[in-house]
Amino acid sequence: MVVGFASCSSLQQSTKLVEGRVVLDIAPVQVDVLVDTTQSLQGISKTTVILGLIRIGDNKFADYPGMPFGPGAATREKRAAIYKALDGTDFDVLVNPKYIVKVNRALFFRRTTCAVAGYGGKFEFQ
Repeated sequence: MVVGFASCSSLQQSTKLVEGRVVLDIAPVQVDVLVDTTQSLQGISKTTVILGLIRIGDNKFADYPGMPFGPGAATREKRAAIYKALDGTDFDVLVNPKYIVKVNRALFFRRTTCAVAGYGGKFEFQ
C-alpha cells in the first residue's frame, strides 16, 4: 500500500513596500537629572565561577547601554551592584558611582565581589 501527500501553497501580496529613501527625523531627548546628594546608595554583588563553566550569582542587572565600565573584568558584577543599589528606590540612575572590586582565585573557582556607592538621580524630561 502506498500513501502519498501533496501540498500547495500560494502567496498574495496585499501591500507594496515604499520605494526610495525613508528619512526619520527624531529629535534628541532633552532631560535633566536631579541628584540627591543627601544620602549615598550602596549595593554589593557576588559571583562565583566554578571550573570556568558554572556561574553562581546575581541575575538582575542595571542596563547602561554604551556606558564604559572601565578596563578589566567585573562588568557583570558592576551592573548587578548598581541594580541592587537602585532597587526599591525612586531613583532612575546612579550618579558618580565608585566601585571596589575584589577577585579571589583558587584552583577550581573564582569569586568576584563588587561594591558600589553613589548618589541617586531622577530623570526630569522636558
